Amino acid sequence: MSRKTKTIITTILLAMVLFQGPYFYYFSSGFVKLVFLLPFAVTGLVLSIILFFNLIKHRSTNSGYHITGLIIAVIVGFYTSVGSGMELIDFYFRLGEREKIVEQVKGGPVKAGNIIDQNFFRLSDGGEVSYTKSPNGAVDVEFYIDRGFLDHYSSFLYTNDIQEIKNLDK
Repeated sequence: MSRKTKTIITTILLAMVLFQGPYFYYFSSGFVKLVFLLPFAVTGLVLSIILFFNLIKHRSTNSGYHITGLIIAVIVGFYTSVGSGMELIDFYFRLGEREKIVEQVKGGPVKAGNIIDQNFFRLSDGGEVSYTKSPNGAVDVEFYIDRGFLDHYSSFLYTNDIQEIKNLDK
């Protein structure tokens, strides 16, 4: 395999890794994710294996770009394809924005409901934030991560209800 071909494969792998995390986390869900993730992952895996074995076979002609690119693609690709990787990044990256919404809910007169806003699509899957307020001042605010395919969902939950925190800790 020529140096140019290895450079093209390495660049494709790095582009796939940069594209994969945000696309599959923010812009797809349920069945769409299921259909597109498998061919995307297989393509990345095949290109990584081809590049890896070529780098092993021709050690004397390897450049740092190819080796570093393969290592970055494998580590970042695995970390962001496993759901918890992107969730952790998203949690810390958008924490301030979510805290502003929680403060608005705490100060608002409404006891329970949903806020649906297209500006929230990065903060909550579908742009919807659910919240409840109890008379004792407890507030629950849910930011959806994954609305699920049929019967489940995942979300970041803010609550200041002591009983709810104890239940969740169990």
